[in-house]
Amino acid sequence: MSWPSPNWTNALVNADSEVEVRLREYADRLRVDVRDSDPRPPLPAPVLASGGTDDESEHGRGLLIVDALAASWGNSPSGRGKSVWFELTRPTASAEPES
Repeated sequence: MSWPSPNWTNALVNADSEVEVRLREYADRLRVDVRDSDPRPPLPAPVLASGGTDDESEHGRGLLIVDALAASWGNSPSGRGKSVWFELTRPTASAEPES
């Protein structure tokens, strides 16, 4: 399974600071927490009047991807910066593909 990486990519590109990534594994989910020293909250890319996003832009869709793939996500202040987290639901044993 590939994990969505836009969360920490955004932190590395935009925060201009050190980034800390924490993974927590629970029985039913994986939580990814990305912390940086930029206090500005993350903002998803603006949606155009047509209902789409700017297809030519190289940036700004990370949170839209996280929102589409994650079971939940959010952000909160953390020290002098912020923490942006997302959770991915783990497949149940009955949902795993057979080999």
